Amino acid sequence: MGSRGPQPKPTRLKLLAGETRPSVINYAEPIPAGGSMTSPPDLRPEARIVWERVIESLGSTGVLTSADKDILRLYCEAYVRYVEAEAMLAKTGPLLKGRAGEFVKNPLHQIVRDNAESVKKYARELGLTPAARAG
Repeated sequence: MGSRGPQPKPTRLKLLAGETRPSVINYAEPIPAGGSMTSPPDLRPEARIVWERVIESLGSTGVLTSADKDILRLYCEAYVRYVEAEAMLAKTGPLLKGRAGEFVKNPLHQIVRDNAESVKKYARELGLTPAARAG
């Protein structure tokens, strides 16, 4: 069974928000080493743009560390796949003609939906949504 309730806020975010109560601060929380947040060399150019945008937004908070590179990469790639599939879906429309001439749902719709869900999941993990930042 999964965990219940909202995920705990990282100690670094609590400190940035001005929290000072010792009972709320977890001083034993493991803190990964800092390190460079440069994008992987094999990242697609479109995903690299997303990477740079995220680093520009959150890099100064110190919340993202080199330990987060993999999940950030997944977020960037899922976002690019979503944009590409959405553009293709916009061109072809939500319905296609089937083999017998009947209308069927465009398979791109599922690809768009799957990537949108992935983007939302990774964004929550990285604290990129308003709800993730507030909660």
